[in-house]
Amino acid sequence: MAVIDCITFLIKSIRMLWHWLWTWKFRQIFGKDAGDNYHIIYYQKYVPDRRIVFIGPKPKVKRSLYRHSTNLTTINSCATTRSIGHLVYSFGTKAKTPPAISSDSDTDEKMDISFISIGGLTNLKSCDVLKEAACFLNFSGDSIVQGNTKLITATLPDTDCGFIIKIHPSSNPKRTWLCCAGVGEWGTSGAAWFLAMKWKEIYKWTKDKSFAIITKTAIGSDESTQLVHRFLRFSETSEFTKL
Repeated sequence: MAVIDCITFLIKSIRMLWHWLWTWKFRQIFGKDAGDNYHIIYYQKYVPDRRIVFIGPKPKVKRSLYRHSTNLTTINSCATTRSIGHLVYSFGTKAKTPPAISSDSDTDEKMDISFISIGGLTNLKSCDVLKEAACFLNFSGDSIVQGNTKLITATLPDTDCGFIIKIHPSSNPKRTWLCCAGVGEWGTSGAAWFLAMKWKEIYKWTKDKSFAIITKTAIGSDESTQLVHRFLRFSETSEFTKL
C-alpha cells in the first residue's frame, strides 16, 4: 500500500506541476489569481445574457444593423455578453476555476481583488483602473487620446476602436487589474476578443509588466480586431512607453 500511495502522490504532484507550467504564461498576463479568486466585471445596468455566454451559440447579425457606434461612455448588453463570452472561453482553456461574473456596484468597494472590467467610464472598476493608470488613455468624442495627442479615431460606419490596459494597483501590487473599453460597443468587445485570443502574442513583449494596447475593429466582427499601438510600463512607478 505504501508503494501505491507513493505512486499516487507522485502522479498527482506531476499533474499539478504540469498544470502550473501549462498556465504560467496565462497567469503572467491575467494575474496570479487567474483560476482562483478572479472577477470579470460588467456595468450593472447591462446584465449579460447568460444563455448566450454559457449555453447558446453566437447570435448571427447583419453588419448593416451596426452602422453607428454607441456613446464613448456606454456599452450595451450585447457587447457585454460578447466580451464576457470571449474571456470566459479563454479562462475555460487554462483555469480550473471559472472567474466570477460580477457587477461593478457589487465590487465597487473591493480593491484587493484581480479583475477584468468591461466598458469605459460607466463601469466603476474601469474608473479605478484609469485612475491608477493616471488617466493615461482617455476618450474624446469618437477618438482615443493620450494627453492632447489623438491616437486613433473610429471611422464610422466601418470601424470602431478600443483599448486594453493592465496595471498592478499601488495599494495591492500583488493583484492585477485589466480593463477592456471602446468608443462604441464593437470597440469594447473587439478589445476583449483580442485580449482573450491574442494573450500569447501579448505575453511575448510584456511578460508580467503593465501595458496598454489600442485596437481597431471592423463593426460587426470582433475577430477582425487588430493591434494599432502598444505601450509598456517598465516599472509600476514609470510612465507607459510606446513601443
